[in-house]
Amino acid sequence: MSKTGVRLAGAVAVVLAAGSASAAEKVVWNYAVYGPSRAVTKQIEYVAEYVAEKSGGNFEIKIGFAESLAPAKETLDSVRIGAVEGGMVAFGYAPGKAPLHLALDLPYLPIPDIDVLQKVMEDFNRWEPIEKELDNWNGHWLYGVLLPLYEIMGTGDAPTTLEGWKGMRVRALGPGGDAMRALGAVPTSVPAPEVYTALERGTFQAASFPFSYSFGAYRLHEVSDWYTYGLQFGIIHNALIASDQAYEALPEEYKQLLEDAREGQYEASKAAYREADEKYIPIFDQTLQRVTITPEQQKEYQEIAGRPVWNRWIEETSAKGLPAQEAIDFILASAEKHSQPR
Repeated sequence: MSKTGVRLAGAVAVVLAAGSASAAEKVVWNYAVYGPSRAVTKQIEYVAEYVAEKSGGNFEIKIGFAESLAPAKETLDSVRIGAVEGGMVAFGYAPGKAPLHLALDLPYLPIPDIDVLQKVMEDFNRWEPIEKELDNWNGHWLYGVLLPLYEIMGTGDAPTTLEGWKGMRVRALGPGGDAMRALGAVPTSVPAPEVYTALERGTFQAASFPFSYSFGAYRLHEVSDWYTYGLQFGIIHNALIASDQAYEALPEEYKQLLEDAREGQYEASKAAYREADEKYIPIFDQTLQRVTITPEQQKEYQEIAGRPVWNRWIEETSAKGLPAQEAIDFILASAEKHSQPR
């Protein structure tokens, strides 16, 4: 080989070596998650396993469960100051920090199932005003957190009509509580671990949770008489985020791994919820009255307990100089688009 050929071969070897070094760079992320490992955390657990495997263990996401790395209400603060590389954020836990994000918390949005929810979340979190709001917290959005739509389980007479809710004490949080108030119910806020005992003792008559896994996980069916099916009155908007600096510092290969994990981590979540449905719904139906809400009834709920709450939120959020009406319009358009028959 000529000297020129030797020099060219050496240059190629240097370039290849540099590329390998980048791909093999050791990166460790500390990732804050509230609560224990459960169905809703399957997404980030999947991502952690995926990037570790594909990087040969060089990209490690260490998940700190149960607020061991950051309090649930302060995850955004921890990301902003670089105390953690990322975290699972429930925007409703600290509503004043990212108020525009709370549009997805509003009750009775026309989102019929978890597949449509995934697509709406993907659209909404890429909408420029939402990206800018997260930028205020040094945040880079990675994925939406899928949650089953909320239903209600309770004791006593089942609310088979709209009138049946009047005077009922219901554990419902945030905008969900506003929706129950619009129906004439009395909302109350109780931490999830305390719901079983409070329902058993009659502190309230009913409780809202993501269906069905949360009801089963907290064993509410053991102290209940009925549950709704098809009410689907909302979610608590969560996201998996990283700090801007942590994300931008990643080698391009690792950024691609996060993107490659996108569909798999959503499917891991859906699989966990399907498994819960297969386990718990037959158990519920053995001992509880199912109150089926038809699509027509659901529209009634939206008009009575949905739109008035939306309008109040729009007024309050617009007063902060934020595009609240545009946010609702964006969500409704996205939901309509993704709900069309294929």
